[in-house]
Amino acid sequence: MPGDEKGDVQDSDDKWALEADVDSEEAGVFLPVLRNVVLLVAMCLVIAWFVSSFSSGTIINPPERALQGRQLLATVSPPQPGSQPGGHEMTIPAGAGGHFLVDATANGVAVRFLIDTGASGILLTQADAQKAGIHPASLTFTDRVQTANGDMLVARSNLRQIRIAGLRVDDMEVWVTRSPMPVSLLGMSFLRRLASYEAQKDGLVLRW
Repeated sequence: MPGDEKGDVQDSDDKWALEADVDSEEAGVFLPVLRNVVLLVAMCLVIAWFVSSFSSGTIINPPERALQGRQLLATVSPPQPGSQPGGHEMTIPAGAGGHFLVDATANGVAVRFLIDTGASGILLTQADAQKAGIHPASLTFTDRVQTANGDMLVARSNLRQIRIAGLRVDDMEVWVTRSPMPVSLLGMSFLRRLASYEAQKDGLVLRW
């Protein structure tokens, strides 16, 4: 009947309206949850990128930190070959006449040296060379050096190691003289292998 059809239409409209309300309520609950999940995933991705960048060293330092690093590299000398870097120092006290005498080892044997900033190299007496394993008879004395005692004929050789207390310098070229000398000389070729040296009122400071 017409009245029944109208009632059926009304019931149908109410049903769709009810379903629409249910969908809206579900959407109202689902969308905030979905948004929170997306935000959480995004935050996790950002944190993961930050951690990976930090561990791989790709994060750029602030300009002032980078500048300080460049200044530091500009003021620190490179390690000297054959020496032991490490921020150490020692003071060699001045002896009679202001001379700096030091008991060292050359190739593991005891040798007394006079540290002489006026000498360009290391000059060994024949006796000290012999003790250090350098045999003067096998050398050719053809080079000439000038010393405070005049010109000397010398022969070139090498020392495997020179050690003064905790200071060690490896592979040093030396000259051996056959002229009489009271003590062997430790000159600039040795001192240049250090980080620095400085003559002070209480002695000669060696830094390495």
